[in-house]
Amino acid sequence: MTRCLTRICLTISLAFATTADAQVTLTRGTNFSIDVAADGRIVFDLLGEIRIIPDGGGLAREIPGGPVGARYPRWSPDAAAIVFQARDGGQEQLWIYRDAAPAAALLSTGGYFDHYPGWHPDGDRIVFSSDRRESGFDIWELDVPTGLAWRLTDLPGDETEPAWSANGEDLVFIRRFDDEWSLVLRRRGQPEEVLVASESRLSSPSWRPDGSLVTFLRHEDDRIVTEMAILSDPLLVRPLIENEDFFVTPVAWRDRQSMLYASNGFIRERGFNSWTSRNVPFRVIVYPDNATRPAPAVARELPIMNSPEQRWVLRMARLFDGIGGGYQENLDIVVEGGRIAAVEQRKDRPGTIVIDMGDLTALPGFIDAQATLPADAELSLGPALLSFGLTTVVADIEDADRLNETWSGKEMPGPRVLGSEWRLELDAVTAMNLSIDALPTSPRGIRYEDARLATSAEPATVLSGLADSRTPGLADLMASRQAKLLVRGAPSVRRFSEAPKLASHASSIVLGSEANGLGPGIGLHAEFRALEGAGLDTEHVLRTAGINAAAALGLGVQAGRIAPGASADLVLVDGDPLSDLRDTLKVIGVVRNGRFFSAIGLIERRQADGSVE
Repeated sequence: MTRCLTRICLTISLAFATTADAQVTLTRGTNFSIDVAADGRIVFDLLGEIRIIPDGGGLAREIPGGPVGARYPRWSPDAAAIVFQARDGGQEQLWIYRDAAPAAALLSTGGYFDHYPGWHPDGDRIVFSSDRRESGFDIWELDVPTGLAWRLTDLPGDETEPAWSANGEDLVFIRRFDDEWSLVLRRRGQPEEVLVASESRLSSPSWRPDGSLVTFLRHEDDRIVTEMAILSDPLLVRPLIENEDFFVTPVAWRDRQSMLYASNGFIRERGFNSWTSRNVPFRVIVYPDNATRPAPAVARELPIMNSPEQRWVLRMARLFDGIGGGYQENLDIVVEGGRIAAVEQRKDRPGTIVIDMGDLTALPGFIDAQATLPADAELSLGPALLSFGLTTVVADIEDADRLNETWSGKEMPGPRVLGSEWRLELDAVTAMNLSIDALPTSPRGIRYEDARLATSAEPATVLSGLADSRTPGLADLMASRQAKLLVRGAPSVRRFSEAPKLASHASSIVLGSEANGLGPGIGLHAEFRALEGAGLDTEHVLRTAGINAAAALGLGVQAGRIAPGASADLVLVDGDPLSDLRDTLKVIGVVRNGRFFSAIGLIERRQADGSVE
């Protein structure tokens, strides 16, 4: 049963070869969320699908007709319905599944970012977090029978992860404001009370059924701890469970003495006064029609057209070859026939044209492996995109061949356009839904059975799409001279509750701007900033639009690097982008298809069209 989960957050898809069709039984999972019903049944999400197991464990049954990328399921008080979240139309939305229904139904309306659903004890209302007023996340409540919704909080910052007490009188939620996290209690008729304040993340609040305490997770640098805020006078905060690989999900209470939680790949059950836990066994049967090894990209030949035959030399103070190891200094890049003929030490070159760029830095031309070009893209858009350093763009556009031919020339240059046949095929895959709380590894960096099935022991191709309205530096990017050349594109809406986190040396990420909604050029640089904000170091950020993208497209050594045989696509910037990634936008010149273009000249070409001032 193969499905593609839409990107979130991260959402990000993982691609594989499709060769095996034997069923696989999973007994452990990674980063799933759980809840327990009044009748003892347990619901959890695994591989983006909502599944139910009987009281005591057993074979998991998938709910029928559910959307892909589903997560965070919560039982109704009468155990007759499950509310959960999943992607729809590029936004996180709320869905409901009722027992014996043929399919889940969409609850959210209006394309808002709705997430972290939970039930009011009356069974008719759902509390959740949403950005419906575009002022950060607030707590909202939805009356399910009528569809009416109203806002419960309006504080500076974000309020998320709400949970009602069993009597329906008290509400707890997580608040983030500036760099501080708070566990907040709102009692009926009283002002909010901060139970716990922390500089590290807090998450996953849950009420003990008798209302005596609230459990929550504290995210420390090297671990997650389950703690409890005991609502005594004075308030007491104590550790509850430690030294496990906790998944980011609230504790699910059977009754005041028995609780369930997720850690170490298992559903775990524990008595409140016990020092030990037991596993609740589950079996999930999947039918992957894929092998567990990533599919190698099909080798392709990069089309070179209209390139000049003249041999010339670009002289740089330093260059980043796109592979790694920092800069190489005082080198000559020899260009001939649209390709790099040699990278050599400086020397006298009588009779050869030498363009000396002084103290500038050369980078491989940037590749956007999945972008959106407007269907009516005018030819003068090419110089504007090239001024961002974007030299290759993959886009599903009917006019790709005409644009590519024109933009490969001298008079109206632009990026190389690779059409729909070049798009990365990520729809025939077994995929994992990646988000801030559903990464390809657990909080301790462990991949359990589902993650190993999806990713194998080798790195899988991961397509980016992380930028949104909260990406660091987006306002400065939108005010740049290149951005002013565009007549389309606006800051993407907020798509993540918290910025996704990546390992600093993640090696399999490919840059694609389509998901962030900004369009090529500005979308590419927004992805640069988002990837750096997620923790990727600068060399690896540049690789996402260089050798990683080239490899995913099957181009091998033909693109994404400064090396003999590669296409002569280069970006010349004023600064040190390995120290400050913002310098990638300080484009002074671009070499595209073996021709040198100054950034000023590109801007003037765009302005001469009259589309922009």
